[in-house]
Amino acid sequence: MKNWHTQTLQAFYFSLMFYIGATILLLLKASIAPILFSFSLLVSMIWVFLVLREILLSTRITNLERLILVFFIILLNIFSGIVYFLLLRKKVIGDLNN
Repeated sequence: MKNWHTQTLQAFYFSLMFYIGATILLLLKASIAPILFSFSLLVSMIWVFLVLREILLSTRITNLERLILVFFIILLNIFSGIVYFLLLRKKVIGDLNN
């Protein structure tokens, strides 16, 4: 297995900084905050794929541990997608009726 540890960690920190920045801008009610938050979701998908790759290729964990980790990561991403579509999407794309 090729070692992609550094790339996975960098993608995670990059995503985390976008989330922190978007949250601060949301608190300050900046107009760019919802767009930055949606970009954060997109960037987080990069590290999610890298993490899933690491989990699936790992030889150090059992199949049960692998299954639990994959479900945990996927379910948390589904939750963040629900938050985006229910709370932030209208701010990002605007009203489609106009």
